[in-house]
Amino acid sequence: MGELYGRSIDDARRRVGSPAALAAVEASVRSDGPDAGTRRLRIVAGDLDVELLPDRGLDLGQVRHRGVPLAWVSPTGWPRPGATGFGAAFGGGLVTTCGLLSFGPPSVDAEGEHPQHGRYSGLSASVIRSEVTADAVVVEAVVVEATVLGAHLELRRSVRVPLGDGRIELRDEIVNRGSREVEPMVLYHVNLGWPLVDAGTILRSPADRVLARDAAAEAGLSSWAEFPEPSLHYPEQVFSHELPADRRVGAEVISPSGLGIRISFDTARLPGMFQWRVAQDDGVVLGVEPATAATILGRGEARARGLLRPLAPGASWELGLDIDVIEMRP
Repeated sequence: MGELYGRSIDDARRRVGSPAALAAVEASVRSDGPDAGTRRLRIVAGDLDVELLPDRGLDLGQVRHRGVPLAWVSPTGWPRPGATGFGAAFGGGLVTTCGLLSFGPPSVDAEGEHPQHGRYSGLSASVIRSEVTADAVVVEAVVVEATVLGAHLELRRSVRVPLGDGRIELRDEIVNRGSREVEPMVLYHVNLGWPLVDAGTILRSPADRVLARDAAAEAGLSSWAEFPEPSLHYPEQVFSHELPADRRVGAEVISPSGLGIRISFDTARLPGMFQWRVAQDDGVVLGVEPATAATILGRGEARARGLLRPLAPGASWELGLDIDVIEMRP
């Protein structure tokens, strides 16, 4: 068990009038703006302040460590579900889940039409647990992605923030509630922004090899590991990281100040990882994206390469990742 402000957790609890001074989960509803009527959950756990988005599948919004923002948040924010197009409603945040049937560019197959990065981030969750325990703050929810006479997937999500550890544990169980086999695709779009991301920020990847998605990325392939100096016009660059099989791995993003995060996951369940970066004067963003299929080119490409895995009726997958704040000497 970690510490809170230099004391053991038990010792810290004895020194406050209310345990909520140290750890809490608070529910609210937005009252104004394009996201009016949408729900928020705020987790406070020692140094971490975590925003959860129940109307975005319990994705993670902004996360602060000792007041410092870690996530990139886009100009769109998080408008009410139903906003037209991914680009008009992609708010960023620390984790945007893409899926559950597709990620990458729009596509069409036997399951129907799949918008860019799937439908998940437009689905509302049913929150079934929200509490502070002896050693953590825990929120659990259920999200359903289904169509009439089509695929019926249920995702059961747990977000756990241990007290005093600077860690967020995200766990998903995806269950096929339908009567026929389906092939899910899931990508965790981890979005990091300034001040964590700036010129000189380093990405330490567990990859055996790094490949460019296209010509724009090819131009930056030799410097994929170091974030460039922002400029007026900087092309979006996406790199594919080829990972070792069946291992627990971690990708680290370290700022010039020494503040960083580590994203840990199991390549047996998430064998793909992609890197997204834009270094423009009006906004810098670095995305680290573990995924169930090692292609960012969409469902059709995944099928053609034999990367889709079947999920039988009644069967389930367990996915997830850990995000740790790390502090290193510059």
